[in-house]
Amino acid sequence: MRHLLLPPAAAEAIRSHEAFSLPEECCGLLAGVPDAVRFVYPLTNANPSPTSFTIEPAEHFHSWRHATSNGWDLIGAFHSHPSGPSHPSKTDLALANEPDWIYLIVANGEISGWMMKNRRAEAVAVDLG
Repeated sequence: MRHLLLPPAAAEAIRSHEAFSLPEECCGLLAGVPDAVRFVYPLTNANPSPTSFTIEPAEHFHSWRHATSNGWDLIGAFHSHPSGPSHPSKTDLALANEPDWIYLIVANGEISGWMMKNRRAEAVAVDLG
């Protein structure tokens, strides 16, 4: 099983964005090195909804530029499930288009990690430390 190091401050940023965005889904990107988050980008859900998200394209670009200027890669994304469990939905599986990314889902403050490829999900152990 793959592991992802998610520092406590990064986990708190994701949980805060989840709470701020209620009742809509939150979304954002993760920057870092393979298997370790160095920076969290809480971004705008361009299509606010309690059941879906779309990352605002200009914010995605600015996040990428910031990450690369710091020597990081975009290594994943996160979003929330305001009324659901923290595992991928059918929509999540269908729309996941970065097979090497780790996708974090937060629901009621619980963060789970996933690799999504070919409409299948594989759990990733999220190490908060």
